[in-house]
Amino acid sequence: MPKTVPAYLFKLFFGLSHLSLIGMAYAAPNVAQIVNTSAAGIVNVQAIQWVKIKVPEQYKGITQDPVYQVFSRMFSDADATVGSTTAAPVIKKKVQGSGFIIAPNGVIVTNYHTVIDANEIYVQLSDKRRLKATLLRSEPKRDLAILKVANGSLPALPLAEQVSEGEWVLAIGANKNAVSSGVVISNPTNNKSQGLVTDVDINASNTGGPLLNTKGEVLAMNSNLLKAPMGLTRHVLVSKLVKSQDLSANLPQSWQQLGFLATNVDEKLQTELSLADATGAWVKSITPNSIAGRAGLQKNDVIVGIESQRVIDVSDLSALRDFLSQDDEVTLTVLRDGDRKPIKFIIPKSTNTFDQANFFIWQKLGLKVRVMSPAQKANANTNSGVQITSIQEPAVAAGLSVGDLVLNINQQDIKSVEQLNLAAKKLTAGDTVFIYVVRNNMRQFVGINVAE
Repeated sequence: MPKTVPAYLFKLFFGLSHLSLIGMAYAAPNVAQIVNTSAAGIVNVQAIQWVKIKVPEQYKGITQDPVYQVFSRMFSDADATVGSTTAAPVIKKKVQGSGFIIAPNGVIVTNYHTVIDANEIYVQLSDKRRLKATLLRSEPKRDLAILKVANGSLPALPLAEQVSEGEWVLAIGANKNAVSSGVVISNPTNNKSQGLVTDVDINASNTGGPLLNTKGEVLAMNSNLLKAPMGLTRHVLVSKLVKSQDLSANLPQSWQQLGFLATNVDEKLQTELSLADATGAWVKSITPNSIAGRAGLQKNDVIVGIESQRVIDVSDLSALRDFLSQDDEVTLTVLRDGDRKPIKFIIPKSTNTFDQANFFIWQKLGLKVRVMSPAQKANANTNSGVQITSIQEPAVAAGLSVGDLVLNINQQDIKSVEQLNLAAKKLTAGDTVFIYVVRNNMRQFVGINVAE
């Protein structure tokens, strides 16, 4: 039986001229007017990843060399040095893209591939203001990332309520000279499997920006990674991607599992603690016997540096988890009683690598596990799996219990604790993963919402 030709490809076989005639039914667009009107709602997104340099053992003392320190200050960011001469050198890998404002309270849409693994995210507005942003959530398969900035009353772009085939559309990025136009080939109503398809050229200059109609309303987000056959571009409607909770969500704090709570330094704290400025992360509390507690971090410490990078606010603390995953240790600089003090966070290394092996499993899934004995595997009639030894949220919410056996995650068989930890490391906050569990010889799939 011959395969059915998708509707949007069927149109192409008759030529795009058909759609061009439909597009002529719409009023001739004033491109300059649309660009100028929407410019205030389009932002430049800069994502910065901190990478700690591995210094060979024979060069461990190089950071204390005066010549090294002079050249380090010359060729690094002006605010990069935090005063520690023993901090590991850190380089900043920078990626830029476009984004656009969808809510006046500072919610911004951009591409996931722009901000992946970023430790710092900034957005620059059309008026040249540069604001620090935090990643609320992401959908890698749709190349979507939702950002939040603290600033309110921003110029948000209106969202379109409907889209029609043959409708004229415009793709624009932070670089206003890189504008692409075209028509809608297929809309989600008529082609749910493909979604919104256009013949617009999405490139490096306008990816992450909005796809606009002639009214300047946002139909979708641009992505140069979402391709359709025949050289077309696939989009996902922003109205389908942005959730109501995005507009009122609290900023995530992915470092809390390390055993401390912190908040930004405000003017009141600055006065009370006699600080030079209102920057840094003030430690509110410490969990006993946690990584932070064992490291010697104390309540009322103000974290001002991570390795050789300054900490401006609590969002910078996201780098802690990333640095710990690189080599199991990271040095903080804190202000305590007016003095700078280095604090080293370490994931314990011993013959029992329990904490290290479970780091991401515990942080993202709320589980700690251990290997199964041969007898347990035989009783469960399996050659793979690990056993749950401790649980917290979100595993508690999913109904898991200590003693459950985890056989696979997202259809991937789990043969070791390290394999599950690596799988957990790759998970994105907000995603739902399915694990195959055995309890009292009963097997079932359980969904866990990945923690921030």
